[in-house]
Amino acid sequence: MLSRQFTIQNQYGFHLRPAQVMVEKMTPFEAKVTVKKADGTGADAKSLLGLMSLGLTGGQTVRVEISGRDEERAMAAMEELFKNNFGE
Repeated sequence: MLSRQFTIQNQYGFHLRPAQVMVEKMTPFEAKVTVKKADGTGADAKSLLGLMSLGLTGGQTVRVEISGRDEERAMAAMEELFKNNFGE
């Protein structure tokens, strides 16, 4: 299992569009991908509704946990998403 912390840098926080981009990027991977808040509340990164239910805001730090056969490729894709602010 791979685990890494990321900080949401988007100006308007983690709203519908970044959540949709994450779901689209993570869905092709076989690995299980979970996004967790500091309080331990988590959601499947392949579930738009789950991600939106976390209520993430700009400046908030999250932990991404990925486990499975293609976990390294999935983590590289996740790192790219955060690096590029989900294309915003």
